[in-house]
Amino acid sequence: MSIQTFFKNYAEALMSFSPEKIDGFYQAPMAIYSDQGIQLVDDQKDVLAFWKEGVKPYAEQGISKTVTTVLSEEQLSEKNYTSKVQWVNYDSSGKETSRETNYYILSGQPGELKITGLILMTK
Repeated sequence: MSIQTFFKNYAEALMSFSPEKIDGFYQAPMAIYSDQGIQLVDDQKDVLAFWKEGVKPYAEQGISKTVTTVLSEEQLSEKNYTSKVQWVNYDSSGKETSRETNYYILSGQPGELKITGLILMTK
């Protein structure tokens, strides 16, 4: 599975608003980097708990479609990759509601990739 396909499938999981489907794209332990600091997630149940709350703001925005653009990807080693991805979110009328760009650290074999790190960008 290519990085492009991974994020296409991940976008579909996000648009399902199902925490269980979204959780399947992550692997603990993982690290989340942001301007607020570094958060370590040691247990998969914490990823699921995060997404149980995390889908709510997206649902409240009325997002019904997201378009992903993989801006960059790099294979760092046999099993580790980085990717910069832009997300553009739309409501049911086709109006853009939000956009964000983040860096992802992916680990695993092609076809079995999981998000093991996330760098949240503020710009």
